[in-house]
Formats: sequence, structure tokens, C-alpha cells
Amino acid sequence: MAGGGREWTLNASRLELGGLNFVGVVDAVLNGQVIKVLKFTTTDIKIRDLVQSAEVSPGVKLVTTARPGSTSTVSSGRIELFTIQLKGNLDILGIKIPVDYTAAHPPPLNVPFVTFTDVTVRNTDLKGGKLTIPGARISVVAAPQAPVERR
Repeated sequence: MAGGGREWTLNASRLELGGLNFVGVVDAVLNGQVIKVLKFTTTDIKIRDLVQSAEVSPGVKLVTTARPGSTSTVSSGRIELFTIQLKGNLDILGIKIPVDYTAAHPPPLNVPFVTFTDVTVRNTDLKGGKLTIPGARISVVAAPQAPVERR
């Protein structure tokens, strides 16, 4: 069973996953409850215009943003990602296909590389890798002031 414990959200204008493998639907713990999530492994993550947020107490969010236009990376070995929902546009040769993957509606194919645009990813855990965020800015905000999620 995957660890985690707290949901966090990633918003990005572009998300590239390399060395990707969709492992399947697994159990994870979120706020003390067991839920079903998507499990992916990857060796390389590139995130353009990263905005990460998580509620740290009722009505208060911790928000991490990258320098606008920059590409954040997660690399250095095997990375495990436990995802509640991945919503955005699947970019296949410039054709954008809207997707909304959840445990109830997992990805239909297992591909080694994928690119999403205008993506929102709700996660419970990320294990492994080294996260690099160019120009990282971390702030604590009241939840209503948190950045609007991309749709």
C-alpha cells in the first residue's frame, strides 16, 4: 500500500513523462482512509510552469511556484507517482485530446513516453527522484487565494 497521507496538486502548462510505466490501480492512504489511486513509474519528469499546492491546515495552503516559463524536473533514477486524478490534454503529435484519468477511468494504454498540456494532477505521493524547481517561490496562503487550477 502506498504511503502519502495528504493530497497535493500539480498544475502545469506542459508535463512530460519519460521512461513511463502505468503499473495499475493500487491502494493508498489519504487522510487516514484507504483509497484507490493510479500508480505510475517513470525515470524522467519535465514540468513547465510548475505550481504545486497542498492544504496544510483547514483553509491554509502551501504553494510552490517555479519561475514563469521555466521547466522543473524530477530525475535521477526510478520515480513512483501515486495519482488520484490526471486531467488535461494528451498531446499526440500536436493533436490535443482531453483526458481525465482516475482509478475508475485509468489510462487505456501503457506507453513509454507521454506529454500533457494544461494539466492538473492530484497526487498522494511521489517517491524517488530529485526535484529541481528553477526560481522556486514558496508561500502560505488562505485557500481562496490559492492559484486557480488549470482546466
